[in-house]
Amino acid sequence: MKTSGYTERLKGNDQRSEVWWDSSPAVYVPYKKHLLEKYPAASGCIEQLMPDTFSQPGGFSNVTTNPRLVTAVILEKREYWLSRFNLAKLAPQELRRKLYDEVIVQGAADLKQRWVQSGQCEGWISAQVDPVDVRCAERMTARGVALRQLSANVMVKVPASQEGLTTVEHLVAQGSSLNITFCFTVSQFKAGIQAIERGRVTARSKGVDTSHCKYVITFMIGRFGCQPELALQAAERGLTLSPEDLRWAELLVYEQIQALVSASSVPVKTLLSSIKVDVDERGNKHCWHLEKTGLSATCYTLTPEVVEFLIERESRGKPVFPAGEPLKPPVSTLAKLFRIPYFCEAYCLDGIEPYDFCNHEAFINTCNEANSAHRRLADFCTRLCPPVHAFSRSLSAIMAAEYGVLV
Repeated sequence: MKTSGYTERLKGNDQRSEVWWDSSPAVYVPYKKHLLEKYPAASGCIEQLMPDTFSQPGGFSNVTTNPRLVTAVILEKREYWLSRFNLAKLAPQELRRKLYDEVIVQGAADLKQRWVQSGQCEGWISAQVDPVDVRCAERMTARGVALRQLSANVMVKVPASQEGLTTVEHLVAQGSSLNITFCFTVSQFKAGIQAIERGRVTARSKGVDTSHCKYVITFMIGRFGCQPELALQAAERGLTLSPEDLRWAELLVYEQIQALVSASSVPVKTLLSSIKVDVDERGNKHCWHLEKTGLSATCYTLTPEVVEFLIERESRGKPVFPAGEPLKPPVSTLAKLFRIPYFCEAYCLDGIEPYDFCNHEAFINTCNEANSAHRRLADFCTRLCPPVHAFSRSLSAIMAAEYGVLV
């Protein structure tokens, strides 16, 4: 008899829900082996969630990557990735770009059969534009075009800054599939949906086929409640927010996002990322991001750590179930949250202006993390590639090599 796993329970609520792999496909097989060795009693659940290849039915339908994940994969197996290129003929920036693209190309190849078999509904790999370009629509658009050209099943991942949404519109108009990321507010979702729709209108006027394109907007749910600004604003009002209050804040924003997405005629889905597992005072693990969501169509991108949480719970006979009823937050929690501007700006439909999307604290901190990974890979390449002429290195290359920063 087939075992019912989290994905099947999720689809029991809404068949349109999906589960994605939140890491490079390069680490998929080794991680499955790790889980089978650690949880032999849950082998059936592991096989169901993680078939041997992405081409097999069930399991993860798509993959999402980011600069941090790609950099980690490259640095973990440096010789493997570097063996593809002649370092003596490449400038550091060229090598960085080629290494990054190679990880995406290999991942896309792993997913291509799934993409074909599903009629392009599944089998996508999400590849992010360079985070250093978050305020430059021209460079993000050019990079997005280049990423899309790597493989037909590449979904371009663009941050939801004001400039990023301009990029979204341009790329959608050209027939690209899109993942809008760095989203923490309902306002960003509204602007993202509008950008996709404008792009689709332009595409239709130019005869560009978008019928097989896939669009998701990522709510980085676990990053919203952990920002210092939320706790600071609460303290300034004499309020104390418990860990449960913070999770309710995230879930309430998710609920508003789902209402907006459901009411839209644009074929877009919410993708939840940065999913967090919590531990109570007795040492028991739970995950409200999985257990109190999913009543309506939702996509989830699961890190290896979250996957292990699901498998560990299955192994103990205490499986994780998605939401079975609408959210019912405590009245006292609502009263506190609606006194805090940080929450209200995210919760309300027009709570934040597009110009300030990239000034949101969660956006800034997430972007800084992505930039750190970008610089780390740039530094790695700078140390490998010798300058063409002695003393001709740019200031950016010198700063990257010596201090790990770019100017």
